[in-house]
Amino acid sequence: MTWTLGQLQTFVVVAERGSMTRAAEALGYSIGAVSQHMSALRRTVGSDLVIRRGRSLVLTEAGRTLLPRARSILAAQAQAELAMLGRDFEREAIVTLGVFGSTSTSGLPLIVRLLAERHPDIVVRAREVDVETMSAAVIDGAIDLGIGIDYPAVPLPPMRGLTWTTVAAEDFGVVTPAGQPLPSPGELAEADWILPPATDLFGRAMRLATSAMGIQAKESHIVTDTAVALALAGTGLGLTLATPIMMSLGGPGVDLHPVTGAGGRDIIVLTVPAPSAPVAAVAEVVAEVFA
Repeated sequence: MTWTLGQLQTFVVVAERGSMTRAAEALGYSIGAVSQHMSALRRTVGSDLVIRRGRSLVLTEAGRTLLPRARSILAAQAQAELAMLGRDFEREAIVTLGVFGSTSTSGLPLIVRLLAERHPDIVVRAREVDVETMSAAVIDGAIDLGIGIDYPAVPLPPMRGLTWTTVAAEDFGVVTPAGQPLPSPGELAEADWILPPATDLFGRAMRLATSAMGIQAKESHIVTDTAVALALAGTGLGLTLATPIMMSLGGPGVDLHPVTGAGGRDIIVLTVPAPSAPVAAVAEVVAEVFA
């Protein structure tokens, strides 16, 4: 069935007023226009909606069936108009931000607070994404932008449909149990190490870092989760490398010792080229938080 909102509005007013004349007065229409609306609606429905009883019009069974539904349709239309009124959809949006462990802990609360203050029309939805697949998630549209990692020793290759900006750089340091000094070069070479899998970019970067420190790390524990690696280091089961932001996943049981020449990692913000205004606004706040 195809009817218009104008026809439904006319029908509702006729039903409420019981007269085409009074409906025309209420709507500001001519009686002829009201009659045309009612006739067109009758043809669409295939049945009379009102019949005359004395000096008034009363609803038929078809009219009684349609009336509450017509009111619902008109109410939904009014709500839709109200929802759209004064809205700037170039600025207002829901933006999905890809995050991973250490960035969630160290930066996400401040990012959300600053966006609420500066861009209240932007709603941020955080989605945890494996940092190794953050680029693909942006390219595929699973997220609007992502906080990622680039290791200068193992740089990300150029990717079509993806761009990124470096917002912070941090160096690797050696993690030991709290209160213990940085081991000597000889002790570093003899120690058990807690490293990520060599197949990951992080794992490759860590191994290059230990090599740059002049040691052949003894890979005693292979751990993907940074929080687990820090917990193991805190118990004295081995040494690992971390950055200041990564240390947010640890607790008071570990210390970070700066070292020379180990390299580090860059915090990057990944988007598609020429992102929308809301995505660009979120990216700007992310860059500020990690700067």
